[in-house]
Amino acid sequence: MSNEEKYLQSKMGSKNPFSVPEGYFDTLAEQVMQRLPEQPKVAPSSQRNRPAIVRMLRPLLYAAACLFIGIFGIAIYQQLDKQTAEGVPVISHVGSTTEYNDAYIEEATDYAMFDNQDIYATLLADM
Repeated sequence: MSNEEKYLQSKMGSKNPFSVPEGYFDTLAEQVMQRLPEQPKVAPSSQRNRPAIVRMLRPLLYAAACLFIGIFGIAIYQQLDKQTAEGVPVISHVGSTTEYNDAYIEEATDYAMFDNQDIYATLLADM
């Protein structure tokens, strides 16, 4: 025990100050149930049929989704295969060059306070 615990025990004693009335837990469940509001009675047949149908149709929905994805994938594969057989490039990259005015580049490097070493380092990092 620490000094604080010893001090508290000497001041307060070791007796538990909290107590529960006799028979409290015996009647607690009944008291709680009496305080709950009444639930309206719903016809059991209408409540049970709907989830059972959904549970029964869910695997069919999953199967239909898988079938749709499979057919879609096969169609894309055949289209790409057909284009490759005809010699049409599937993916084409068109390169473009951009020309800048030297005055613009000078102004931008002055604004960014680049010196020649920073410019070279930037160009080498792009390679």
